[in-house]
Amino acid sequence: MLNAGLIAIAVNAGLLTFVADGPPRFDIEKSCAGLTARNSGIARPQQACHDDESKAQTALAASWANYSAADRNRCVESASLVGAPSYVQVLTCLEMTKPK
Repeated sequence: MLNAGLIAIAVNAGLLTFVADGPPRFDIEKSCAGLTARNSGIARPQQACHDDESKAQTALAASWANYSAADRNRCVESASLVGAPSYVQVLTCLEMTKPK
């Protein structure tokens, strides 16, 4: 019962994104704005973040169908749990699901 309530809150707050047939659509500005040296411990230029996010978005679009729906949903949900979601987070999560 508690899980259903938390999911309902997350959906209503826009924190949880259900995955359709294509890759998710995130706001790169918000993703990069949350990555400051103070909260990530890494000082990097905003443009580097934008470049990484754009490359990850392109890679996700190219490889999205190669992953199971369960893996895609899990990775998008986990990237959305804390702060603005990131294409880099989703791509990294999906790459870790590949068998070696």
